Amino acid sequence: MTPRMEIADQIRAPIRHELDLVERELESAFTPDIGLVRAIGEHLLSVKGKRIRPALVLLAARTGLPRLEEAVIAAQAVELVHTATLLHDDSIDRSYLRRGLPTVNKLWDDQVSVIMGDHLFCKAFKLLHDNGLREVASILSSGSDSMTYGEMFQMDWRGRFDISEDTYVAIIRHKTASLFASACEAGAVVGGLDGKVRADLRAYGENIGTAFQIVDDLLDFVGDADLMGKPVGNDFRDGRVTLPLIVALRNARGGRAGGEGEVRDRSGGDLSSVVKFISEYGGVEYSIGLAGNYARKALDRLDGLGDTPASRSLALLAEHVVERKQ
Repeated sequence: MTPRMEIADQIRAPIRHELDLVERELESAFTPDIGLVRAIGEHLLSVKGKRIRPALVLLAARTGLPRLEEAVIAAQAVELVHTATLLHDDSIDRSYLRRGLPTVNKLWDDQVSVIMGDHLFCKAFKLLHDNGLREVASILSSGSDSMTYGEMFQMDWRGRFDISEDTYVAIIRHKTASLFASACEAGAVVGGLDGKVRADLRAYGENIGTAFQIVDDLLDFVGDADLMGKPVGNDFRDGRVTLPLIVALRNARGGRAGGEGEVRDRSGGDLSSVVKFISEYGGVEYSIGLAGNYARKALDRLDGLGDTPASRSLALLAEHVVERKQ
């Protein structure tokens, strides 16, 4: 086991049983009478991710006194919503590889991928409704609305090299951090927590999610495609100008906003030249530093939770989110 795998195992240790139950429930979610849904479900389960968002639900719940069944249901719903967004993203971005395996839109087509995503969204909220978790449903619906707003916000800035750092951060707080925040707040609800603790857990999730997306955007430039299981450079090729390039342009122009011509002149539009440019002008170093700042903000929000296995796992996640390679 690698050091990174050991850390992941430590983070999951207090909730290993609950995560196993979530996995079992996810398997049952993909066994309807429709053969196509069952086949897609089998494929999705074969490309199992890190399950960070359901883990956040369960760890947040564990800082209180959770009702096990409700915690598992909330975690399952969050993962269904997350999976739905991946199906939509892959079709929108024309991505054909995820976690080293073909995407649903590659194996079937964009129509199937989008409709399956819609099905999983609906399934998540029906699951919460059927089990009386209306407050969790409200939190997750608000987070889902924020995610779609963030995606539209980003599309509105597609191809524009005059995007500011503040606008970039606002986008990722909506499109990524909102689901992390919702996961933690949902966990607080099923853990019987309220008031300041609930607010702190939500803020922890938002800051962790922001750090996570900054690292994700950096890895799209400098990550190892084999390790990540997907190609690098997708954001740049699709016209999404993210933090490493925003900072490099700002530094190269002495603090003034840069434009597309600046990048074309310096790189000819070649990805390897763009990576060299962002490294030379501080985009990589700055992005790592800002992600670290958000991770520390997340850690600060754990001060009032006490020393428990769950709070230690949340702290460990915050300490290592910036170091991830995939």
